[in-house]
Amino acid sequence: MDRRSFLRLAATSGIAVMAPTAFSRPAYAAGRRYEGPYFILIHAGGGWDPTYLCDPKGSDGPTNINRAYKIAEIAPVGPFKTPPSTIDYGAAGMKPFDFFTKYKNQALVINGIDTTTANHDTGTRVIWSGRVTDGYPGFGAVLSAAKTPGNPLGFISNGGYESTGGLTSLTRLGNVDTTQRIAYPNRRDPANPMSLYHTDATWNRINQTQRERLAALRDSSQVPRIQRGQSALYLARDPANDLAALAAALPTQAAINAATNSLQRQAMVAVSGFKSGLAVAANMSLGGFDTHGNHDNSHIPLMGTLLMGIDLVMTEVANAGLTGKVVVIVGSDFGRTPAYNAQNGKDHWNITSMMFMGPGIAGGRVVGGTDARYKAKTFNPSTLAEDANGIRIRPEHIQKALRELAGITDSDPARQFPLSPSIESLRLFTP
Repeated sequence: MDRRSFLRLAATSGIAVMAPTAFSRPAYAAGRRYEGPYFILIHAGGGWDPTYLCDPKGSDGPTNINRAYKIAEIAPVGPFKTPPSTIDYGAAGMKPFDFFTKYKNQALVINGIDTTTANHDTGTRVIWSGRVTDGYPGFGAVLSAAKTPGNPLGFISNGGYESTGGLTSLTRLGNVDTTQRIAYPNRRDPANPMSLYHTDATWNRINQTQRERLAALRDSSQVPRIQRGQSALYLARDPANDLAALAAALPTQAAINAATNSLQRQAMVAVSGFKSGLAVAANMSLGGFDTHGNHDNSHIPLMGTLLMGIDLVMTEVANAGLTGKVVVIVGSDFGRTPAYNAQNGKDHWNITSMMFMGPGIAGGRVVGGTDARYKAKTFNPSTLAEDANGIRIRPEHIQKALRELAGITDSDPARQFPLSPSIESLRLFTP
């Protein structure tokens, strides 16, 4: 397959391998396998409403925050509080009451997170990177670069915050059948290892010639844009990127199409990457939460779809034998206003929540909180007890805790993209 054909096929298949901006990154050792822990980062795109999930308020408080239930109807589930189970979260959805009943011993909820923004791009960036600086890499990219330097398949994404800061490659996997064809370009039928265009000896000579030509092109060009394009091609065509190993672990396209929930389909690909020992982190996303109009009728069923998707993600993890090896993190751009607008919608609000499950996460807990008007409370940074003279929990605190959890605080990628030096270290994930 020539260069033009490869790029055209890759572009139409949904697979993309985006390389770091230079070849100065460490070379990834072919055959090396990562054994966890793995991280799944689920983004609820558009700004979700935690008051219909894990921070319920009711309609009869000082502000009419939720029209669907009253304060007395808020349902306790262990340490959690949820909207009442009588609310319809959609036929294909899961109710918060049922979700937290199932995961009450595993889940950690952090409420009252102050993103300090109501802008979609900034909110998404600060939630997943801890900084408002444009282009700052997200946690998945920093983690992948720290754990498997130079690995072009370490960070798989299907949306959400995808900036890598040039630390690592970003791989998107769409159509699995076409991915198989790209992974096995010397096969007429990707499923049949004997259906070859060329003998193995001839194919090895072709690959060697391609590598030498790509190296010559790379060394001869000083134009950054051209170097980036050549880097992407080099990583995608280099057998050391182990794309074939990933392709072999992927489920069939028919199996993916049979899944009824988008997050489950994304999880099937991500878990295959984890099982192969190639992927370290995977972005997943579900959009549609920016409900400026008809909030309750649109937002509540979508929240149910999200929760059902998270439940199916956990099922895929368990079926793959990876229970206890995968950290699942769920967040959004920001929250939604504590009052409805003239279109029965809710607008952008800087206060939000996040959820966590997995190894190193002490579950069955709620950290942080908001008052009756859905404003963030303040907490003692040492004890996390409510304190009028304390601090608000911010995304920077969470990202610092995630780096500590993953053991990458002192890694080169983390030092290259540091968090604010004044940010406190909070014991968010352990009591």
